[in-house]
Amino acid sequence: MTDQHSGVQNAFFVIADLSGYTKFMAGTPLEHSKGILDALFGSLIPAIRAPLQISGLQGDAVFAYAFESEVMTKQFILDFAESLYCIFAREKEKMILNTGCTCDACSKIGDLELKLVVHHGECILQDTRGSNELAGPDVITAFRLLKNSVTERTGLTAYTLISCDALRAMDLVDFFEESEFHSEDIEHIGPVEYVVRDMRAAWQRRRSSERSFVGATDDLLFDEWIVPLAVSPEIAFTICTRPDLRTEWLGADKMDLLNTNKGKIEPGTMYHCYHGDALFPYEVLDWNPGEYVTGRYNLPMGLMMYETIEMEEVGGGTLVKLRYAKTRSPKLLGKLMAGMINRKLRGFIIPDKENRVAKIKALGKRLGSTSAAEPA
Repeated sequence: MTDQHSGVQNAFFVIADLSGYTKFMAGTPLEHSKGILDALFGSLIPAIRAPLQISGLQGDAVFAYAFESEVMTKQFILDFAESLYCIFAREKEKMILNTGCTCDACSKIGDLELKLVVHHGECILQDTRGSNELAGPDVITAFRLLKNSVTERTGLTAYTLISCDALRAMDLVDFFEESEFHSEDIEHIGPVEYVVRDMRAAWQRRRSSERSFVGATDDLLFDEWIVPLAVSPEIAFTICTRPDLRTEWLGADKMDLLNTNKGKIEPGTMYHCYHGDALFPYEVLDWNPGEYVTGRYNLPMGLMMYETIEMEEVGGGTLVKLRYAKTRSPKLLGKLMAGMINRKLRGFIIPDKENRVAKIKALGKRLGSTSAAEPA
């Protein structure tokens, strides 16, 4: 959404800020502390891909933004923030495990934490010495929200603060209880309401969850489908998982979403996919935005069919790989009926392959052009 005359854009702002940076730099050997910080920030930068862009690096913070588009609805930004924290936590854990150095810097890696702020509002792009930078009151608000009372109120040091402006833009306000909202009174701006998500808990869930993955060499229902898209893995993931878009390329009549976490899709969430009178319940088992998603279709007689959709980044685009494993069941009747059900599923899915692939490509073209749109 752009004001063609003023160049004003609506955008999401995401700031990833390294807590404990100043103390860490001041109290540790520069040679080691710089290497540690370079490695931590170096792990974050490659994760910021279209439709997000980096606006700037400010020593202890990375500032990214995404202009409002069809891709940016619902939980896209929440998934991005959580993934960014998990990348940081994984890199930090790897450094702690692999270092044998006992210097002050290496022994204090665990003191570093990442906090994220997500805000939404208006901005303009201005040319500053040959580089485009965002400006506007809402950009200032996003940075002011870094100085908050979250730790004092909640005890959390690793969190994502999401302003109500961002929640409204994602249509997620109603998923939070009244008691979960906090407010900061920002000088010259006034009170700003927000909610907080615990990132350390999110990392522990992802770290401890059992990986579920249908690979190319598994016993597949039919050969994997490979669909090239000229979009980032994150946008490809959105195409394959967002309920309205999934309904579109599957050719379903409708799709209901159950068991979400305050509107957020994650393991345990159920998609109820309706094709005429037939209901196909699909449970999310493994949710890794920008990488892969695995789900299980729960069929009659205890039969289960596992599906993995994997995103492989290639050049400036993504190969989307869809794999369906043959059905299986712990029940005797299900085992006896598996062969017949597999044949029925092939007869239902394979004739629709060209149609589904064409729709996925069309969505890639549509969402790719939307996210790549330049401001006026």
